[in-house]
Amino acid sequence: MSDQPSELKPSPSNFKTGYIQWLIVSAVLITALSLLAVHLPERLKLLLVYAVVYGLISGGALATIAVKFGLPIKKTIILMIVCLVILGQSLILYLSHQRYQEVTLKRFKADQTMFSVDRMFATGKPPEDPESLKGYEHTRKLYQEAKLERQQNEKNLLLISSYLQHRISSVANLKTPWPQLFWIMELLFCCGSAIWASRQIAQSESKNTSSSDSPDAES
Repeated sequence: MSDQPSELKPSPSNFKTGYIQWLIVSAVLITALSLLAVHLPERLKLLLVYAVVYGLISGGALATIAVKFGLPIKKTIILMIVCLVILGQSLILYLSHQRYQEVTLKRFKADQTMFSVDRMFATGKPPEDPESLKGYEHTRKLYQEAKLERQQNEKNLLLISSYLQHRISSVANLKTPWPQLFWIMELLFCCGSAIWASRQIAQSESKNTSSSDSPDAES
């Protein structure tokens, strides 16, 4: 009986090995879940709900894997689960922003209006009449201003803040910093749901261990 606690408690070397293995597998799993989440149909990416579900799946899966490696679900593991979930959400944001940039650039390139006007000014000759020339130069100046404004709008649309604003545009048209704050709120809910799910796995494992160690189970 005196040897039983030492058998149940893993040695430091075994714990370190199991922890490293768990960390590698967890990083791969989080990456896979993030890639899957990015390519889900837009109708399934409900604001807030989407992040909570991601947290529940991630927290439950990572905690289950930790149990399989013989790791206790305590503060260290839960903290790492939170860090991995934040990493996963950041990866989703990055990849989604990249896709948003591609779509935005295609839309701008598809509009040939500026190209046509540039070509017209480049190949056309200014009128010789002073009054007509004055109107021509004024029109050209207005066009150059509109062109610069369009280029600036294109740059702004490629920013991550523009993507975050686009994400919630179906619900509300909010300006900076509200879209960023909303994403942070989603991240907090995601981490909270991951912690809850991992603790449920820990409690379930604790009950299973207690029932297996009870006298009734031994008899």
